[in-house]
Amino acid sequence: MKRVVFGLVIALLVQASLPTRAYGAGTALPPFEQVLDRAEAGDVEAEVDLGMRYQTGEGVAHDLMKAIGWYGRAAAKGNAKAQFLLGSIYFNGAEGVKQNYVEALRWFRLSADQKTPAAQYNIGVHYEQGLGVAKDDAQAVAYYRLAAEQGYAAAQYNLGYMLQEGRGTARDPAAAFEWYRKAADQGLVAAMHNLAVAYLRGNGTLRNDAEAYRWESRAAIGGEPRAQYNLGVMYERGTGVERSVPEALNWYVRAAEQGNIEGQVNAGRLYFNSEAGRVDTKEGDRWLRLAANAGNGQAQNLLCTIYARAFGVGRDDREAVKWCRMAAGRGMVSAQVDLAIFYMLGRGVEKDEAQAFELFLKAAEQGNPQAQMNVGAMYLTGAGVDENYAEAHRWFLMLADRGDPKGQFNLAVMYANGQGIEKNAKEAARLYKLSADQGYALAQFNLAIAYLNGIGVEIDAPAAVRWFRKAAEQGNADAQFFLGIAYARGDGVEQDLSAAAEWYAKAAAQGMQKAQELLAKLPEEYRRASQR
Repeated sequence: MKRVVFGLVIALLVQASLPTRAYGAGTALPPFEQVLDRAEAGDVEAEVDLGMRYQTGEGVAHDLMKAIGWYGRAAAKGNAKAQFLLGSIYFNGAEGVKQNYVEALRWFRLSADQKTPAAQYNIGVHYEQGLGVAKDDAQAVAYYRLAAEQGYAAAQYNLGYMLQEGRGTARDPAAAFEWYRKAADQGLVAAMHNLAVAYLRGNGTLRNDAEAYRWESRAAIGGEPRAQYNLGVMYERGTGVERSVPEALNWYVRAAEQGNIEGQVNAGRLYFNSEAGRVDTKEGDRWLRLAANAGNGQAQNLLCTIYARAFGVGRDDREAVKWCRMAAGRGMVSAQVDLAIFYMLGRGVEKDEAQAFELFLKAAEQGNPQAQMNVGAMYLTGAGVDENYAEAHRWFLMLADRGDPKGQFNLAVMYANGQGIEKNAKEAARLYKLSADQGYALAQFNLAIAYLNGIGVEIDAPAAVRWFRKAAEQGNADAQFFLGIAYARGDGVEQDLSAAAEWYAKAAAQGMQKAQELLAKLPEEYRRASQR
C-alpha cells in the first residue's frame, strides 16, 4: 500500500518569544552598567538593549517584568523593535504575562506602521487565524505581501500558500511557486517542501521530477517530516531518482520518528517486505501499531491483513479480528471481507453468518469482487440471509458481465439447475466456456462433463478429454478421476492404462474412494508404475 500525500500545509511561524541580537558571533556585550546609565539617561537603543538583557538573562538575572518596562519606555518613544518585542511577549504569553492577542496586535500594528517585516507578518497571522481580530484572509494576504516584499521568508511562504489555495486573493499557482522559491532560496525548509510539491504536480510550473527530488532532499535533510515521507515515496517509486526500496524505508523511518503518521504506516509496511533489504516483522508491527492506535485506517487495515494471514507473525485470530473490526468500521473494504470470513468460520469470534453477510454486502456494494461473489453465494444457499435466487442471479450477472470467471461459473450453475430462472443448458455451457477459457478449474470440469454427455453442446469426447486435462492439471480430483476413466476406456483419447493408473492415483491421493477402487482393478504392473 503506497498512499502519497503531498501536503501544502501552511506554516504559522510566529516570532519566537526570545529576541535575537544583532551583535556578531563572539562580539562582547557592552558592560551592563554602561548600558544602564545610557538607558536611564533616555537612550532608546540602550532601553531596548536593557530589555533584551532582562528578557534573556544575559549578564543579569532574568526578569520579564523589568524587560517589559524597558521595552515600554522605548516603545512609547516610537521604537519599532521594542514595539515588536512587546507584541511578541503578549502573543506568546510568559511567566507573569497572560497571552493577550489584542494587546499583541496593538503593538505589532505600531511596529508594522514603521515597516517592520516581522510585525507585518505577525499581523497577517492574526488575521488569518482570527487571533484578537475577526478572521480576514484578504487582510492576511495584504500584510503577508508587505513583509514578503521586504524579503521576510515566513511571509513569502505563507503568501505562496494563500495564492496556491486562492484564500483572500485570486488563486495563482504561478505566483505561489515564485514566492515559495524566494522563501526556499533563504533556507526555509517548509518552502523547499512546497516547491518540491509544485514540481511534482506541475502546479505553477512545468512538472520536473528531478527538481522535485532536489528540493525535497534539501527539505528532508533539513528535518521536514513531510519531505522525508515524500522522499521515501519518491525512492520507492523511482520518481526523480533511481528506485531504491531500502532508501525509501530509511526516509519513511526518519519521518516516522518525528511522528509522521504516513511515514509510520509505510515504514511498518516495508519492514514486512523483503525488497526493503531488512525484513523485521517486530519493527514493522511496532510502527503500524503506533499509526493504528492513532486512528489511521490504513495501518489498521494492514494489521488486519498481516494477522489474518499470519504474515511474519504467529497466528492470532483475536488480534486479527480486533484490527479488522477497526479497519472495517472505517470503511476499509478488504478488512470488511476479512472480518466477514472470520464470522463465517467462527475464528477469533463467535460464528455469525448473518453478521458475515452484512459485512460482505458492505464490501460488495463498494465493488469488491470477492464480497460480491460471497453475497451471491449466500443468497443462493440461504446462508446468513433468506434464500433469494433473484438477488443471487443479480450479483453473479454483475460479475459475469465484467468477465469474472467465478461469476460466469456460478451464473452457469444457476442456468444449468434452473435456480430462479428457466433451465438453459446452452447458456450454461456458454458461460462455462467463458470461465474455462480464463483457467477456472471448476468451469473446465463442468464444460468437460457437458461435452461428455452432450448437455447444451454436441457430444465431443476429445473436447471433454481436453477440458478434463486442463482441470486435472490444476489438481481438480474429479477431473483427474474422469481423465483416468477416459484413458482406461479409450474414450476421446487413445487407450492408455498407464495414464489411467496415473490419473486414478492422483485422484485417490486426494481421498477419492472411487478412484482408489478403479485403480485397484487395473493390472498390477500399471498400478506399480503409477506409484513410481
